[in-house]
Amino acid sequence: MGVRLISAGVGIVIGVTILFLDNVFVYAAGIAFLSAVAVWELTRAIKCDKFPLLRWVSIVFGAVFPIIIIIQPLKFLAVPAALTYVLVMALIMLKMHKTVRFEQVLACGAAGGLLPVALSSMVLLRYSECGKPLGIFTILFVLFCAWFGDSGAYFVGTFFGKHKLCPLISPKKTVEGLVGGVVTVGIVTAITVFIYNTFILTEHQLSYAVLVPFSMLASLVGVVGDLSASVIKREYNVKDFGNIMPGHGGVLDRFDSVILTAPFLYVLLSYLGGLIYA
Repeated sequence: MGVRLISAGVGIVIGVTILFLDNVFVYAAGIAFLSAVAVWELTRAIKCDKFPLLRWVSIVFGAVFPIIIIIQPLKFLAVPAALTYVLVMALIMLKMHKTVRFEQVLACGAAGGLLPVALSSMVLLRYSECGKPLGIFTILFVLFCAWFGDSGAYFVGTFFGKHKLCPLISPKKTVEGLVGGVVTVGIVTAITVFIYNTFILTEHQLSYAVLVPFSMLASLVGVVGDLSASVIKREYNVKDFGNIMPGHGGVLDRFDSVILTAPFLYVLLSYLGGLIYA
């Protein structure tokens, strides 16, 4: 328990520091680190560590790509970088075709390509037209939708859960927990909007009627990410993706809900962001 609390405290201090520095270069470095570790964890979990070249190309791309797509002057390199990554993975497959199967190349390629984009969505939302006036609210919004959904589901499910949600995938998850997580996210969002409207925002006021339903919908998407991670763990017989935070697991164990929540909210608010202002 002591190790768990210490690692949680260190993680919170680092996370809060990055948030309040609110600097695009700091964000890019932080996401690059998380992305590289997440790709490392996933490729190890799916047994790609048997193919070091394939795996390390994915990890390096996972570290570099967030910097390219987050830092504005580098965005013109995004398509060439993605194309180079695909080309290199294809060349590795051709070179190692006797030992590496297509599904292994595809799995490593997906890990190296999708995870950095998903994690970068938080920062891309922060600097979008919708997010610029709100500062760190957009990043907090993504994290709250994912993490408070998890926490609310855990506590409600522990005390009131009776009906299993997906017993073959995640035996402890219940329908009552799912509802509790969604309601928790709605309440936390309402409180956050109240604080921002009352004490922080001057030129804009946020809409409860839009942001609360958006957050509850996003929390459901987060559950899909959480369950998807559980399927991977079950299929490959791993308990945790990593141990970067002792007692809490790896980056993917902490960010499995964020992986889908962040890009979902980025797309949703890119199209409907104008509705969030009262």
